[in-house]
Amino acid sequence: MSQTKFTEANTEALFDDLERDARFRSFWDPEGSLHWGYFENLANARPEDFTPACKRWDEYMLAQSGITAESRVLEVACGNGKAAVWLAQQTGCEVVGIDLSSSYIDNARKLASNSPSLRVSFHKESATNLPFENDSFTHAWSQGALYHIPELKKALTEAYRVLRPGGIFLFDDLVSPVKEVSETTRQHVYDRLLFEPKFNAEAYADQLTQIGFTVLQAKDLSEHLEKSYQLVSELARAEYPDMSAAFEKTRQAIAAGELGWGFYLSQKPA
Repeated sequence: MSQTKFTEANTEALFDDLERDARFRSFWDPEGSLHWGYFENLANARPEDFTPACKRWDEYMLAQSGITAESRVLEVACGNGKAAVWLAQQTGCEVVGIDLSSSYIDNARKLASNSPSLRVSFHKESATNLPFENDSFTHAWSQGALYHIPELKKALTEAYRVLRPGGIFLFDDLVSPVKEVSETTRQHVYDRLLFEPKFNAEAYADQLTQIGFTVLQAKDLSEHLEKSYQLVSELARAEYPDMSAAFEKTRQAIAAGELGWGFYLSQKPA
Protein backbone atom coordinates (compact mmCIF):
# COMPACT_ATOMS: atom_id res chain seq x y z
CA MET A 1 0.00 0.00 0.00
CA SER A 2 1.45 3.35 -1.03
CA GLN A 3 1.33 6.30 1.32
CA THR A 4 -0.10 9.66 0.38
CA LYS A 5 2.13 12.55 1.32
CA PHE A 6 0.28 15.48 2.86
CA THR A 7 1.73 18.92 3.52
CA GLU A 8 1.00 21.78 5.89
CA ALA A 9 -0.55 23.61 2.92
CA ASN A 10 -3.07 20.77 2.55
CA THR A 11 -3.93 21.04 6.25
CA GLU A 12 -4.23 24.81 6.09
CA ALA A 13 -6.60 24.61 3.11
CA LEU A 14 -8.76 21.97 4.82
CA PHE A 15 -9.33 24.08 7.92
CA ASP A 16 -9.71 27.35 6.04
CA ASP A 17 -12.81 25.86 4.38
CA LEU A 18 -15.60 27.97 5.90
CA GLU A 19 -18.36 25.74 4.53
CA ARG A 20 -16.78 22.70 6.18
CA ASP A 21 -16.51 24.55 9.50
CA ALA A 22 -20.18 25.57 9.32
CA ARG A 23 -21.25 21.98 8.64
CA PHE A 24 -19.35 20.65 11.63
CA ARG A 25 -20.70 23.38 13.90
CA SER A 26 -24.27 22.43 12.97
CA PHE A 27 -24.12 18.98 14.57
CA TRP A 28 -20.80 18.66 16.47
CA ASP A 29 -20.28 21.87 18.45
CA PRO A 30 -21.68 25.35 17.67
CA GLU A 31 -18.44 26.95 18.93
CA GLY A 32 -16.32 24.91 16.57
CA SER A 33 -14.66 22.41 18.88
CA LEU A 34 -14.02 19.07 17.17
CA HIS A 35 -12.86 17.07 20.17
CA TRP A 36 -13.99 13.55 21.08
CA GLY A 37 -15.88 12.33 24.11
CA TYR A 38 -14.91 10.61 27.35
CA PHE A 39 -17.98 8.63 28.40
CA GLU A 40 -19.17 7.53 31.82
CA ASN A 41 -21.14 4.65 30.35
CA LEU A 42 -19.89 3.51 26.96
CA ALA A 43 -22.48 0.79 26.45
CA ASN A 44 -25.50 3.04 26.97
CA ALA A 45 -24.25 6.37 25.57
CA ARG A 46 -26.70 8.14 23.29
CA PRO A 47 -26.26 11.09 20.88
CA GLU A 48 -27.30 13.58 23.56
CA ASP A 49 -24.44 12.29 25.74
CA PHE A 50 -21.78 13.29 23.21
CA THR A 51 -21.36 16.98 24.13
CA PRO A 52 -21.23 16.27 27.89
CA ALA A 53 -18.63 13.58 27.18
CA CYS A 54 -16.48 16.11 25.30
CA LYS A 55 -16.68 18.46 28.26
CA ARG A 56 -15.79 15.58 30.57
CA TRP A 57 -12.61 15.03 28.57
CA ASP A 58 -11.65 18.71 28.87
CA GLU A 59 -12.14 18.44 32.62
CA TYR A 60 -10.06 15.26 32.85
CA MET A 61 -7.15 16.86 31.02
CA LEU A 62 -7.32 19.99 33.14
CA ALA A 63 -7.35 17.90 36.33
CA GLN A 64 -4.16 16.13 35.22
CA SER A 65 -2.37 19.28 34.06
CA GLY A 66 -1.53 21.23 37.20
CA ILE A 67 -2.40 24.47 35.38
CA THR A 68 -2.91 27.41 37.77
CA ALA A 69 -3.30 31.17 37.50
CA GLU A 70 0.50 31.44 37.38
CA SER A 71 0.81 29.13 34.36
CA ARG A 72 1.66 30.18 30.81
CA VAL A 73 0.16 27.64 28.41
CA LEU A 74 0.88 27.06 24.73
CA GLU A 75 -2.02 25.45 22.89
CA VAL A 76 -0.74 23.70 19.78
CA ALA A 77 -3.31 23.65 16.95
CA CYS A 78 -5.82 25.73 18.91
CA GLY A 79 -8.55 25.59 16.27
CA ASN A 80 -11.43 27.99 16.89
CA GLY A 81 -10.09 28.90 20.34
CA LYS A 82 -12.74 27.30 22.54
CA ALA A 83 -10.33 25.28 24.68
CA ALA A 84 -7.93 28.20 25.15
CA VAL A 85 -10.69 30.52 26.32
CA TRP A 86 -12.10 27.80 28.58
CA LEU A 87 -8.69 27.15 30.17
CA ALA A 88 -8.23 30.85 30.89
CA GLN A 89 -11.73 31.10 32.33
CA GLN A 90 -11.26 28.07 34.57
CA THR A 91 -7.83 28.89 35.95
CA GLY A 92 -6.89 32.49 35.21
CA CYS A 93 -3.80 31.29 33.34
CA GLU A 94 -2.29 32.88 30.25
CA VAL A 95 -2.89 30.92 27.03
CA VAL A 96 -1.13 31.43 23.71
CA GLY A 97 -2.78 29.54 20.87
CA ILE A 98 -1.18 28.76 17.51
CA ASP A 99 -2.76 27.26 14.40
CA LEU A 100 -2.05 27.06 10.66
CA SER A 101 -5.55 28.15 9.68
CA SER A 102 -6.20 31.87 9.21
CA SER A 103 -9.92 31.24 9.53
CA TYR A 104 -9.49 29.43 12.81
CA ILE A 105 -7.26 32.18 14.20
CA ASP A 106 -9.82 34.82 13.17
CA ASN A 107 -12.58 32.82 14.87
CA ALA A 108 -10.49 32.36 18.00
CA ARG A 109 -9.78 36.07 18.27
CA LYS A 110 -13.47 36.88 17.87
CA LEU A 111 -14.35 34.40 20.61
CA ALA A 112 -11.73 35.86 22.94
CA SER A 113 -12.96 39.40 22.28
CA ASN A 114 -16.12 38.49 24.21
CA SER A 115 -13.98 38.10 27.34
CA PRO A 116 -11.42 40.93 27.18
CA SER A 117 -10.22 40.34 30.73
CA LEU A 118 -8.78 36.94 29.82
CA ARG A 119 -5.08 36.57 29.07
CA VAL A 120 -5.39 34.82 25.72
CA SER A 121 -3.77 35.49 22.36
CA PHE A 122 -3.78 33.67 19.04
CA HIS A 123 -1.19 33.50 16.28
CA LYS A 124 -1.04 31.92 12.83
CA GLU A 125 2.08 29.77 13.14
CA SER A 126 3.38 26.28 12.40
CA ALA A 127 3.93 23.86 15.27
CA THR A 128 7.16 22.80 13.58
CA ASN A 129 8.70 26.29 13.78
CA LEU A 130 7.44 28.04 16.90
CA PRO A 131 8.29 31.77 17.16
CA PHE A 132 8.98 31.57 20.90
CA GLU A 133 12.19 31.50 22.89
CA ASN A 134 13.43 28.46 24.75
CA ASP A 135 11.78 27.84 28.14
CA SER A 136 8.85 30.19 27.42
CA PHE A 137 5.93 28.13 28.77
CA THR A 138 5.01 26.12 31.83
CA HIS A 139 2.62 23.92 29.82
CA ALA A 140 1.90 22.81 26.29
CA TRP A 141 -1.58 21.49 25.54
CA SER A 142 -3.19 19.97 22.44
CA GLN A 143 -6.40 18.11 21.71
CA GLY A 144 -7.06 15.86 18.73
CA ALA A 145 -4.87 17.73 16.29
CA LEU A 146 -1.22 16.69 16.21
CA TYR A 147 -1.89 13.88 13.75
CA HIS A 148 -2.49 16.55 11.08
CA ILE A 149 1.16 17.66 11.29
CA PRO A 150 3.27 15.99 8.57
CA GLU A 151 6.54 16.55 10.47
CA LEU A 152 5.20 15.39 13.81
CA LYS A 153 8.55 14.56 15.40
CA LYS A 154 9.71 18.11 14.68
CA ALA A 155 6.59 19.53 16.34
CA LEU A 156 7.11 17.39 19.44
CA THR A 157 10.72 18.58 19.62
CA GLU A 158 9.59 22.19 19.34
CA ALA A 159 7.16 21.69 22.21
CA TYR A 160 10.03 20.37 24.31
CA ARG A 161 12.21 23.36 23.39
CA VAL A 162 9.71 26.03 24.42
CA LEU A 163 8.78 24.39 27.72
CA ARG A 164 10.56 25.42 30.88
CA PRO A 165 12.41 22.76 32.87
CA GLY A 166 9.74 20.90 34.79
CA GLY A 167 7.13 21.95 32.23
CA ILE A 168 4.19 19.72 31.32
CA PHE A 169 3.18 18.64 27.82
CA LEU A 170 -0.22 16.97 27.71
CA PHE A 171 -2.20 16.04 24.64
CA ASP A 172 -4.50 13.51 23.07
CA ASP A 173 -4.01 12.35 19.51
CA LEU A 174 -4.90 9.67 17.00
CA VAL A 175 -2.57 6.69 16.84
CA SER A 176 -1.99 4.02 14.19
CA PRO A 177 -2.11 0.57 15.83
CA VAL A 178 -0.89 -1.09 12.61
CA LYS A 179 1.64 0.03 9.99
CA GLU A 180 -0.46 -1.16 7.06
CA VAL A 181 -4.16 -0.35 6.89
CA SER A 182 -6.75 -1.60 4.44
CA GLU A 183 -7.43 0.35 1.27
CA THR A 184 -10.93 1.12 2.53
CA THR A 185 -9.56 2.62 5.74
CA ARG A 186 -6.87 4.47 3.81
CA GLN A 187 -9.40 6.04 1.47
CA HIS A 188 -12.27 6.78 3.83
CA VAL A 189 -10.39 7.56 7.03
CA TYR A 190 -6.70 8.41 6.72
CA ASP A 191 -6.93 10.31 3.44
CA ARG A 192 -10.08 12.11 4.56
CA LEU A 193 -8.31 13.23 7.73
CA LEU A 194 -5.03 14.09 5.93
CA PHE A 195 -3.38 11.60 8.26
CA GLU A 196 -0.54 9.24 7.46
CA PRO A 197 0.05 6.25 9.78
CA LYS A 198 2.76 7.34 12.23
CA PHE A 199 2.97 6.00 15.78
CA ASN A 200 1.19 3.23 17.57
CA ALA A 201 0.49 3.91 21.26
CA GLU A 202 3.79 2.49 22.52
CA ALA A 203 5.89 4.13 19.80
CA TYR A 204 4.34 7.51 20.62
CA ALA A 205 5.49 7.20 24.23
CA ASP A 206 8.91 6.03 23.05
CA GLN A 207 9.23 9.04 20.75
CA LEU A 208 8.45 11.43 23.61
CA THR A 209 11.09 9.69 25.73
CA GLN A 210 13.68 9.93 22.95
CA ILE A 211 13.08 13.68 22.70
CA GLY A 212 13.74 14.01 26.43
CA PHE A 213 10.31 13.92 28.06
CA THR A 214 9.41 11.74 31.00
CA VAL A 215 6.07 10.10 30.23
CA LEU A 216 3.95 10.31 33.39
CA GLN A 217 0.74 8.86 31.98
CA ALA A 218 -0.33 7.10 28.79
CA LYS A 219 -4.00 6.26 28.38
CA ASP A 220 -5.74 4.24 25.66
CA LEU A 221 -9.03 5.91 24.75
CA SER A 222 -9.84 3.96 21.59
CA GLU A 223 -13.18 2.64 22.89
CA HIS A 224 -14.25 6.21 23.60
CA LEU A 225 -13.16 7.24 20.10
CA GLU A 226 -15.26 4.48 18.55
CA LYS A 227 -18.28 5.57 20.58
CA SER A 228 -17.69 9.21 19.60
CA TYR A 229 -17.78 8.38 15.90
CA GLN A 230 -20.86 6.21 16.34
CA LEU A 231 -22.68 9.12 17.95
CA VAL A 232 -21.56 11.87 15.56
CA SER A 233 -22.54 9.61 12.69
CA GLU A 234 -26.03 9.53 14.16
CA LEU A 235 -26.02 13.29 14.79
CA ALA A 236 -25.03 14.08 11.20
CA ARG A 237 -27.25 11.50 9.46
CA ALA A 238 -30.35 13.57 8.79
CA GLU A 239 -28.68 16.66 7.34
CA TYR A 240 -25.35 15.32 6.08
CA PRO A 241 -25.68 11.64 5.12
CA ASP A 242 -22.32 11.73 3.31
CA MET A 243 -20.50 12.82 6.45
CA SER A 244 -22.48 10.33 8.52
CA ALA A 245 -21.29 7.53 6.24
CA ALA A 246 -17.68 8.72 6.54
CA PHE A 247 -17.92 8.74 10.32
CA GLU A 248 -19.30 5.20 10.27
CA LYS A 249 -16.29 4.12 8.15
CA THR A 250 -14.09 5.68 10.82
CA ARG A 251 -15.90 3.77 13.56
CA GLN A 252 -15.39 0.56 11.64
CA ALA A 253 -11.67 1.27 11.27
CA ILE A 254 -11.37 1.75 15.03
CA ALA A 255 -13.28 -1.47 15.69
CA ALA A 256 -10.92 -3.27 13.28
CA GLY A 257 -7.85 -2.01 15.15
CA GLU A 258 -6.69 0.27 12.34
CA LEU A 259 -7.14 3.55 14.25
CA GLY A 260 -6.88 4.49 17.90
CA TRP A 261 -6.86 7.39 20.34
CA GLY A 262 -4.29 7.99 23.07
CA PHE A 263 -3.59 10.51 25.83
CA TYR A 264 -0.09 11.41 26.99
CA LEU A 265 0.99 13.40 30.03
CA SER A 266 4.70 14.12 29.88
CA GLN A 267 7.21 16.37 31.63
CA LYS A 268 10.43 18.09 30.63
CA PRO A 269 12.98 17.20 33.32
CA ALA A 270 13.73 19.98 35.78
